[in-house]
Amino acid sequence: MALTLFIGNYNYSSWSLRPWLILRKMEMPFETEMVDLDVPGFKDRLFEISPAGTVPVLDVNGERIPDSLAIAEFCAKMVPNLWPKDEAARAEARRVTHLMHEGFDALRREAPMNLKRRTEGKMPKDCLKDAEAIVMMWDDLLSRHDGPFLFNDWSIADAFYAPVATRFESYGLPRSRRSDTYISELMADEHFQEWEALAFAETHTLPETDAVNA
Repeated sequence: MALTLFIGNYNYSSWSLRPWLILRKMEMPFETEMVDLDVPGFKDRLFEISPAGTVPVLDVNGERIPDSLAIAEFCAKMVPNLWPKDEAARAEARRVTHLMHEGFDALRREAPMNLKRRTEGKMPKDCLKDAEAIVMMWDDLLSRHDGPFLFNDWSIADAFYAPVATRFESYGLPRSRRSDTYISELMADEHFQEWEALAFAETHTLPETDAVNA
């Protein structure tokens, strides 16, 4: 099976990070093709990759799957243990993954993923409200499972919240001790650190993203 994952920039593309982590956890070989964002002609390139004009996109033997959640579900069909084994836990993991996929708009807007960023500036109230809701959810799940991840072993849910964890670090968002430990676990993961190293090696920047809450 020939797999190619089209992604955006390592430093900024949170949606690209999610399926990349999942594919690395599958231990299946795949190629990565990165598209620099916000450069002349980048939109044309994206529309060449997918009718939606977005990344990530997974090419599977010439067939292309857009959207991080669709890619995750494709991967889970090949490797079922990417979701929790217990049926109730699996349903809850899917629920919180969909919640991240569709919600927390203020956090996404006011604290975009920016792995090189470190700031302690005052954040908008709606962003802090989203962050508080995420911490409460993390704390609840972590208190009900043995951890160190949301559903004991690493799962797709953790892949979807990994880019959120980076935002807590980048923007100095408040978190509980339990959630802080969880964030540390996600960021200490060998595959995340591989991605982070690629992000820090990048020279391409997105000035508008860098200027958010600067």
